[in-house]
Amino acid sequence: MDDKVIVDLLGQVGNLFTSSLELKETIDFMLKSASDLVNSDAATVFLVDEDGQGLSAIATFPFAENVSKVAHFKFGEGIVGWAAQKRQAVAVTDATKDSRFKTLNMAYAPRSCLVMPLESPRRLVGTLTIARREVQPFTTVEQALMQIIANQASISIENARLYNTQKQQLGEIAVQKRELEVANAQINEISRLKSEFLANMSHELRTPLNAILGFSEILKDNLVELTDGQRHECMENIHASGKHLLELVNDVLDLSKIEAGRMELQYERFLVANAVRDVYNVIRALSDRREIQLDFSIDPEDLDVRADKSKFKQVLYNLLSNAIKFTERGGRVWVKSRQEHDNLAVEVGDTGIGIPREHQLRIFDEFYQVEHSSNRQVEGTGLGLSLTRHLLQLHGGWINVTSDAGKGSVFTFHIPLGGMEAATRHQNRILLVEDNESNRELAKMVLLGNGFDVDIAVSGSEGLHKAWSTLYDLVLMDVKLPDMDGLTVTRMLKADPKTAATPVIALTANAMKGDEQAALAAGCSGYIAKPIEVAGFVRQVFTFLEARTK
Repeated sequence: MDDKVIVDLLGQVGNLFTSSLELKETIDFMLKSASDLVNSDAATVFLVDEDGQGLSAIATFPFAENVSKVAHFKFGEGIVGWAAQKRQAVAVTDATKDSRFKTLNMAYAPRSCLVMPLESPRRLVGTLTIARREVQPFTTVEQALMQIIANQASISIENARLYNTQKQQLGEIAVQKRELEVANAQINEISRLKSEFLANMSHELRTPLNAILGFSEILKDNLVELTDGQRHECMENIHASGKHLLELVNDVLDLSKIEAGRMELQYERFLVANAVRDVYNVIRALSDRREIQLDFSIDPEDLDVRADKSKFKQVLYNLLSNAIKFTERGGRVWVKSRQEHDNLAVEVGDTGIGIPREHQLRIFDEFYQVEHSSNRQVEGTGLGLSLTRHLLQLHGGWINVTSDAGKGSVFTFHIPLGGMEAATRHQNRILLVEDNESNRELAKMVLLGNGFDVDIAVSGSEGLHKAWSTLYDLVLMDVKLPDMDGLTVTRMLKADPKTAATPVIALTANAMKGDEQAALAAGCSGYIAKPIEVAGFVRQVFTFLEARTK
C-alpha cells in the first residue's frame, strides 16, 4: 500500500471519528480500517466492563458472528488484560510462546498479535487487538499506523458512550416527565371531582334539610291550618327526609372507614333469598311509585353464602336503587342470583338509559357521576358505586358492568360463597394487560384453562383504571403498550396505596440485557419473557400467587 493511499485512508478515519457519535458505527469502521491498513486475519475491540474489572469483546472483524465466543479478560489476565492494565502497546511475535497468553483452543489461536490500549483523556476505554495466524511480526510502521487509529478511536468511542448515556438519561427524563404529566392530570381530575362532590353533597344535604326544616316549622309554629291527613303527611316527609339524610352521611362515613382500613365485617351464613327479600321489601315502594316491574330469581332457592349480611344488603340496595332511578317509568329491573364455581354471582339489570362505553371504566371512582340529560331529576353524590365496589373487595369479591346507552345496564358482582378465607385460599383474580390479540388470546386461554378468573385490558390507561377499580391478585403487564408503557403503569400502581400491594409481573418480548432489571426497578415483582412456554408459564403464575400469600 503506497503512502498516498495510507494518508487518504487515515484522513477518512479521522473525519469519521470526529463526526460519528454512534458507538457501533465507530467500532465497525475502526476494525475495517485497521484491516485495510494492516494485513491481518482478525481484528477485535474489547471495551472495559461497566464494573471496571475486566474487558469484553464488543466487535470482531471479519468474523462478526463469533464475537460471543471471544475470551473475556480480567485486568492483568492474558496479553489483552496485561496491555490494558499496564496501558501499554504490546507486539508479540508468537502468542503461543508468550507466558501471558491465555490458553484457547489451539486450532484457532493467534500467533503474531498487536494489542493497543484505547485511552481517552479521561480514562481507559478498551483495547484494539490485531492478530495473524502465522508468525509474521508487526513492523514498526504498522504499529505506528495502529497507534494513530487507536488514539483517534479512543476519543470517538468515549464521545459515543457519553452520547449514548446522555440519550438514555434524556429518555428517562422524558418518561419521568410523562409520568409527572399523567400524575398532574390525575391530581387535577381528582380536584375537579372533589369540587363536584362538594357541590353535589351541598345540594343533596340541603334538599332533605329543606324539607325537614320547612315541614317542622309548619308543625311547630302552626303556620298553616292542617287537617289530620296533612299533618300526618308532613311528619312522613320529615321522617323520609331524615332517613335520606342519614343514608348520605352513612355513605360518606363508610367510605372514609374503608379507605382508613377501619371497616370490619361481621360474617354470618345466611340464605341469599332472605337477604334479597329484605331488600325487596325496602325498595318496593320506590319501584311501585315509578311503575317499574321488579323481578327476582335465585338458583337454587336454598343458596346460602357466608358474608356480612348488612353489607351484602347495602350492596344490593345501592345497585337496585340506581337501577330504578335510571329506568324510565314502566320499565323493568331484575335480580338474578346463582352459584358459579365457589362464588355467588348476583346480576342486577335494568331497561334504563344505560351508560356510555367511555364512562364505564370510571363509574366506580369516588365522586364520579355520568352526565345524563336526566341528571337534575336524579338524587346522588357519586359515592354509591364506589362504596359498593369497596364493600365487595372487602369480601374478596369484584364487580363489573355491561351496558349500552339507551339499552339498559347489567351490573354483576361476585363474592366467595365461603367468605374471605376462601378468596384468600384461591387467589385467582388476574388482570392481563396486553395489546397484541394473538398473545392476549393465548395467555387468556392458558389462564382460564387452569382455573383462573381473567380480566383483560388492551392499553395502559385501561389497565390502570381496571387495577384501580377492581381488587386483583396478580397483574400480568405487557411493557410495550400503545398509549402508556407498562413500566409507567406499574410505577403509578405502586405509588397508589390502594394498589401498591398488588403484584405486577412483566410479561414481555423485551428480553435484552437490562430489561429485567428495568422492570424490577419499576416495581414489578417478576419477569416472564415471551414467547411463553405454556407449562412453565403456569408454574410461574402459581409461584407468584403463592409468594403473595406467604
